[in-house]
Amino acid sequence: MCRKRLLIPIYDKLNIKHKGIKAINKREDKCIIYSVLPETTFSGGLSDRFRGIVSVYWECKQKGLPFKISFGSMNLTDYLQPNKYDWRLGDGEFDFDTEQSYPCTVLTHHSNINNPIQMFAQRTVLRYYLRKKYRQIHVYTNMATADKEYGTLFSELFKPTHELQQLLDHHIESIGGKKSYNALVFRFRQLLGDFKEGGDIMPEKGREEYIRQCLGKIESEYAKNPVKRLLVTSDSRTFLERVKNFPYVYIIPGEVVHMGFTFDAAKQTYMKSFIDYFMLSYASKVTLIREKRMYHSGFAYRAALLTDANYSEIWL
Repeated sequence: MCRKRLLIPIYDKLNIKHKGIKAINKREDKCIIYSVLPETTFSGGLSDRFRGIVSVYWECKQKGLPFKISFGSMNLTDYLQPNKYDWRLGDGEFDFDTEQSYPCTVLTHHSNINNPIQMFAQRTVLRYYLRKKYRQIHVYTNMATADKEYGTLFSELFKPTHELQQLLDHHIESIGGKKSYNALVFRFRQLLGDFKEGGDIMPEKGREEYIRQCLGKIESEYAKNPVKRLLVTSDSRTFLERVKNFPYVYIIPGEVVHMGFTFDAAKQTYMKSFIDYFMLSYASKVTLIREKRMYHSGFAYRAALLTDANYSEIWL
């Protein structure tokens, strides 16, 4: 349904727009492309995209199929570069001609991404698509079927660019070194009125008490292990402004945006998400703070998977 009602009409329009470029740079071999388009909402945020990328790559690796990535409106190579496998797609190689390319979706519906029935269904559907007799298979997905191999597969695909690595080195040195700190993650979305992204918006009169509860959770978590510094990440500028007053808390400066909702941010704005992701992975312990109005983000969990860091979730 998503393919016929949404993707095909988009492809028909983009095919006309890109026809001249496409004719010059055609890929002749069959290729599987993890794809993102700004006009769709299938891909989610950064961690959703990473889990989809790794899942599709794992299937391609098992079947010996060439795998590439088309990341949508932002240039992934501004932040990550190939490590052991070259996933880059050349200019003009992405083919919008639906006689040559097959766009498809594999979506996640169950709230538990590790639900075995959902994982089986996702693998089965993806394998069906990969057998299609098209020159390019464009997979739009946030599927999660390779979490056991996530860290290994991610490191095969990616390593930070020189610019990102320099920023990471600075923050690692500033906080005291890898695995020398713990991390707390607060994912409010628009709860505190910072921006529009979905979810509830808390009335202004209740925000101060709510923020104080969250600050209290930081204090109680630090008290459990006062030797280590605390990295605190959040999507709320309002909250981070309050958090930075704690002497033992480390905050990574910069604006946070959700890639599934913001398609035209500056390079350095997106860079903040990548820094947060890797810095969480370098923590000794990563804890996601939960509350019914907060978003149950997979960002912290997936960052912990990169280095097999200790991961937990606690309720406010």
